[in-house]
Amino acid sequence: MSEARGQGKGSGGAGEGRRVGRRLAEWVSVALSAALILGLAVFLVYEGLTGSRGSVVPEVRALPDRAEQHGDVWVLPVRVKNQGRQMLGDLGVELRYTPPGAPQPERVEATIDYLGKRSEQEVYFYVPGDPRGMSIEARALHFQVK
Repeated sequence: MSEARGQGKGSGGAGEGRRVGRRLAEWVSVALSAALILGLAVFLVYEGLTGSRGSVVPEVRALPDRAEQHGDVWVLPVRVKNQGRQMLGDLGVELRYTPPGAPQPERVEATIDYLGKRSEQEVYFYVPGDPRGMSIEARALHFQVK
């Protein structure tokens, strides 16, 4: 046994090298862990300060330049964008248009069952004449945040 102890003492340089390497590895892992935790904390604070508060009202826009005639009717696309961070459900879309010579605007509605966060969808409405010559207004009526 005394020989084994003597051999350990004789190779003390190798043992010291292992300890220094182990200490270095410990410091590197502590530094990486601290950097990851600090990065996560900064990200969470940033998101908390700049994140949207509440819901964003969806953007609804009629696209009369993309309307197409099909027989006696025109198909008018309406783009609906959800720029919020939450999914919207049961989104009601209203289109009001005034045909030339009509005393009052006509009104039609459509419902989008599901509109994902930061996404868009097009809804198509039938109108009796060329929508490029009409006064057109599209808007969101109601929605649920899911």
